[in-house]
Amino acid sequence: MIKRTFLILVILGAIPLMAGERWYEVYGRGVTAMKQGRYAEAIIHFQKAISKKSRDTGRIRAYGTVFVDYYPNREIGICYYFLGEYEKALQFLKLSMTQKPSNRAKLYLAMTKKKLGVEPPPPATQKPAPGMPTPTHTYTPTYQKPAPRKSKERPVERMKIAVLPFETKGLSVDIGDMVLDKMITSLVNLGRFDVMERAELEKVLQEQQLEISGIVDAATAARVGKGIGLDAILLGSVSSTGGTVSLDARLIDTETAGIITSKDAYVYSKDITSIKKIVDQIANQIVADVPEVEGYVVQVEDTTIFIDIGSDKGIKKGLKVVVYREGEPIKNPVTGEVLGKKIIHVCEAVARVVQPKLTECHIVKSTETPRVGDRVITK
Repeated sequence: MIKRTFLILVILGAIPLMAGERWYEVYGRGVTAMKQGRYAEAIIHFQKAISKKSRDTGRIRAYGTVFVDYYPNREIGICYYFLGEYEKALQFLKLSMTQKPSNRAKLYLAMTKKKLGVEPPPPATQKPAPGMPTPTHTYTPTYQKPAPRKSKERPVERMKIAVLPFETKGLSVDIGDMVLDKMITSLVNLGRFDVMERAELEKVLQEQQLEISGIVDAATAARVGKGIGLDAILLGSVSSTGGTVSLDARLIDTETAGIITSKDAYVYSKDITSIKKIVDQIANQIVADVPEVEGYVVQVEDTTIFIDIGSDKGIKKGLKVVVYREGEPIKNPVTGEVLGKKIIHVCEAVARVVQPKLTECHIVKSTETPRVGDRVITK
């Protein structure tokens, strides 16, 4: 009886990490449970890991040459977010941001505050932690960086995407339609992309004499998407085996047919509410993987530009950036009031070599010659 009680306490997370259990093994189980949508179980694993290593540290050595991105407090906060316990989510995400700030924590913190109706505070200037060296760069700017843009509106268009019908396996077509509509709604509400409405997409494809149901592979989807002016296409499938429903989604670049990001999630239930939750989960993960960040051009070499944002801001190889500059102010001819500034679209480029604070990009479209000091924003 004592042994059985002890086992139950371990499973429920009522006791700390057992002797012999390694923190990174427990943390890994939490990550796996989280990816499969088992958020309550994931929290238990993360809390056990915290009993051994309490702080979010980012990349840390686990053993030998194996490293782990260790963010237990952040992941607990995200789990609480998906469980709808926003006050707890807020607590852990704030803690993570004080220990080891990350774009993922920042995104979910903003979404949690939105759920709670709390306005995010103005960003504070970060200073290096005591005893930490000042970050170094691999370049020396030869210009004075302009003041940050104050407007919250994007000066250039967002990445334009469309979501294709999800392939269904072992489920009714109605479930696939529900997943499609929910994915479109979730992505629109997150506001990161310019999402083409389903009816509009079908109309455009009909005009092009194309069948939406016939687009199944990435190469075909990319070719069709490029032909109708899209930057990316979201493909996916929803399938059921036994009592488990799995959802997979891939965001495909229409220029290269390469995968920008790929996400999957599982739920051990076939009810509509549970399936909608994993659709929301994947939508949030896709947005987190394609961050909206800004910077400046710091060097230009023929068809290559170097920008002052890198992997520490979420930039990855294959992401597109838009280079632009602000022209002269436009004034009301009667009152003299400054109405705004002319935005000059300079070029589009693709991230090719990414360093922590610097990214080398290859220009793919150009209307102007880029200059040092031009502004940059991820598309």
